[in-house]
Amino acid sequence: MNDFLKELKGLKAKEGVTYEELAETLKDKFQCHLTANSLANKFSRGTLTGKEVAKILAALGYEVKIEKNKN
Repeated sequence: MNDFLKELKGLKAKEGVTYEELAETLKDKFQCHLTANSLANKFSRGTLTGKEVAKILAALGYEVKIEKNKN
């Protein structure tokens, strides 16, 4: 899970989005009432829910995709 959170943080940084901007986008697009501080806390504690992760990815311009390994 820590690797996933690092990847998510990396995508946020790659897109140049601050926690404040992310919180505002989540509020506008998804009526999600997370503050910049609560987002930062959830990222650091690793307590993001699956729905929150999907919304964050969408806000950053990404999507969740699950594929079966070809091994």
